[in-house]
Amino acid sequence: MKWVILIAGVFLFFNGMFTRTYSFDNESPARHCYQMDYIGLYGCFGSPMMPALIAWGASLIGAGLIAWSVFRGSQKSA
Repeated sequence: MKWVILIAGVFLFFNGMFTRTYSFDNESPARHCYQMDYIGLYGCFGSPMMPALIAWGASLIGAGLIAWSVFRGSQKSA
């Protein structure tokens, strides 16, 4: 199970780090989009906050899972 958590953490972390966010301000209403190239996930929202939350959320959740996996591994080996 610890390897699954580590793999999921690395996957989320790197997808969050390489997420592109962009806006179409000339359209009415303006669209604010994100794109995760490695997994082909993308979407657009009316608020500029949502793509940023998706990019930062994936990175932070991934970093948390990696830290949790390292913490659990060090506890079991001690």
